[in-house]
Amino acid sequence: MPITVTPLDAPLGAEISGVDVRNITSADAKAIFDAYIKHHVVLLRGPVVDDAELVEVGKCFGEIEKARFKSPLTTRDDIMVISNIREDGKLLGSLPDGEMAFHFDRVHQKKPCRGAALHAIEIPREGGDTCFANMTRAYETLPEATKRRLEGLTALNAFTYGSTQPGQKEDAEKGPHAHHPVVRTIPQTGKKALYVSRLMTDRVNGLSPAESRALIDELCGHIEQDKFIYQHKWQVGDIVVWDNRCTSHARTDFSDKERRLMKRVTISDDAAPTH
Repeated sequence: MPITVTPLDAPLGAEISGVDVRNITSADAKAIFDAYIKHHVVLLRGPVVDDAELVEVGKCFGEIEKARFKSPLTTRDDIMVISNIREDGKLLGSLPDGEMAFHFDRVHQKKPCRGAALHAIEIPREGGDTCFANMTRAYETLPEATKRRLEGLTALNAFTYGSTQPGQKEDAEKGPHAHHPVVRTIPQTGKKALYVSRLMTDRVNGLSPAESRALIDELCGHIEQDKFIYQHKWQVGDIVVWDNRCTSHARTDFSDKERRLMKRVTISDDAAPTH
């Protein structure tokens, strides 16, 4: 059965069909990667796969990084478990409950990851959706005067591990942080993408605190409009892979009385962001 790439009825994303996610060929991998570059987010529906099979899916997009924290729900060091499941009151995964503001993964590091593949194993009846914002389209629709203002600007990005909202961060420069362009270029396409987020962008360098805050709020308000966002409602077995360089993502709220279990692999990048 040939691979079919069907664009989603959304500002970004495509569903891939005709692929056996438990047995991906080299031809499959190339077609999936090409769709990922074009559409920024790809969705593969299928059965729940084991951890080794999830890693093989992730390898279609690049090298796999080690997870920061090892969960007892996996035997592998390259699987990140995102879950609110507790055992004797102790969390077995990361980022357990509730809403999470828009962000880029690992943007607090000098070389952020290229992307990630997230797999749904247990999902709540409502909520816990993942939202993806198209940062190339968000940049392209900025006023020309704003684009000129952003040329050459960089920003400090920071993250306090486990935080899900901006107010939970510690002093930016006391924890992991990195400086990156406010607008970055995607190597494979040459397109420019906004590279700021409400959760992790702390300040724009070279501006006063008031100017910096106003610019970040202005850009985030622009980015978070519905016309740029795809909200994915999970089904068990889904694998969603996103390009972390040109999409930011967020999570909607859900009940802490219901279990949510997701497994993820993180895809490393071979270059730091550039203008």
